[in-house]
Amino acid sequence: MASKEQLRKIAIYCDSYNPHEGNDLKNISQNFDKKYESCENCTHFTREGKCELNLIDKVLSSLAMEEDLKS
Repeated sequence: MASKEQLRKIAIYCDSYNPHEGNDLKNISQNFDKKYESCENCTHFTREGKCELNLIDKVLSSLAMEEDLKS
């Protein structure tokens, strides 16, 4: 499972990030913070904490590869 910080970074770099609008939340008990882009705020993020499009690992891998190139 990705950390909250990772979920924020993923949302920034994910081409499929689609934030919830208004009260269109799938999980009412979920903390919803509009000021941050995060997978948790995306329409593709399920109640089980997974991406319906299976992009979390793909984006995390891309970010890790990018960091390796910088060092």
